[in-house]
Amino acid sequence: MLKYGLILLMLLFGYTAQAGQIVATVNDEPISSFDVEARAKLIAVQRAEYLNNKRKAQYIKEALDLIIDEKVKNIEAKKYGFTVSDADVAQAIAHLEKQNNLKPGEMKTMLAKNGVPIEVLQNQLKTDLLWLQVIQKQYDAGMTALPAEIEKKKQELRAKLREEEFYVFEILISGKKEAEQCYKELRSGTPFDQVVAKYSKAPTKDVGGEVGWIKPGHYSKEITAVLRQLNIGDLSAPLKTKNGYLILLLQEKKTPLYSDSVTLWELAQMAMPTKEAVQFEKELTALNGCESFLNFADTHAIKESVKSGLVAPDQLPNELKEILSEEPVKTAIGPVRTQDADVFFMKCAIRTKKVLPDDDIIKAQIENDKMEALSDKLLRNAKRFVVIERKK
Repeated sequence: MLKYGLILLMLLFGYTAQAGQIVATVNDEPISSFDVEARAKLIAVQRAEYLNNKRKAQYIKEALDLIIDEKVKNIEAKKYGFTVSDADVAQAIAHLEKQNNLKPGEMKTMLAKNGVPIEVLQNQLKTDLLWLQVIQKQYDAGMTALPAEIEKKKQELRAKLREEEFYVFEILISGKKEAEQCYKELRSGTPFDQVVAKYSKAPTKDVGGEVGWIKPGHYSKEITAVLRQLNIGDLSAPLKTKNGYLILLLQEKKTPLYSDSVTLWELAQMAMPTKEAVQFEKELTALNGCESFLNFADTHAIKESVKSGLVAPDQLPNELKEILSEEPVKTAIGPVRTQDADVFFMKCAIRTKKVLPDDDIIKAQIENDKMEALSDKLLRNAKRFVVIERKK
């Protein structure tokens, strides 16, 4: 299905300026390396993922697979006589622009900055719209989600919410002294990926130490216990394992939820240079309520530091969480002193948010899954009647 999450992202590999060599054919219709590289870039832009040269091969392979599938889909749609007009494609692009807060025509400019001709996106959208017609022709009443299916899906979602997960990066070092030096460099501010490249012996070295989302069983019980104590953004001290010493960076975590709703805090924050914070101490202590807090911030705070919104308490450092754990605090809390500024907070309100989707959303998800399954089945069948040749 079409992914609409297009975000501006500068890619690291260059854009080929010529037609390139033929890398595959579908019923003798050629696919060039130029087509594949352009599509690989579009995939990366759609996913807003940072690319390096080591990931390029992965994206090239995926792009070629997608283009082959699209060639097959176009052949199948042609059998039914389905068509898509330029106006239909333009409307789809306008929808993308609206979703991504882009002005009319900005999609073309944004893609060009990333080395992607607008025709690459137009071709993808045209195929998506054609294939949707093929799927709709085969769609039947049995694909409508039943109440029992909705309830089963809700139970699956509840089970997922109860899982504990950690998003981590790792560095594996052989010796204790080297691990201590590695940890010292990280604590002094050396970028994590640079330290990974210099020290790590783990297979994840090739992707900057990124392990991704893991469950408690990924590491030993002792290491999992350490992860539970870390705040988001924290480093662990070197941890002894049978393979050496492990240093972990906790990027994000999911705390198990046993309710269909979660408590969130509406939090406002701002930062000021320490000298100015001392100067305005009386005004800061006199602030009463978030409106006055944010009005003061608009005038006196560092512009980029002023934020307000909902946050889960577990996402905050333990010390700050404890300070804000009482009922809504209508006075400024702080300062939390950093190297460059003093940071102030105000807890405006406590909100309750549902974490399970409504039944109509779950119903749509189930029916979308059925559509995906039907799409896969139709594509597999269509491939039986075309000749696909990949060039070595």
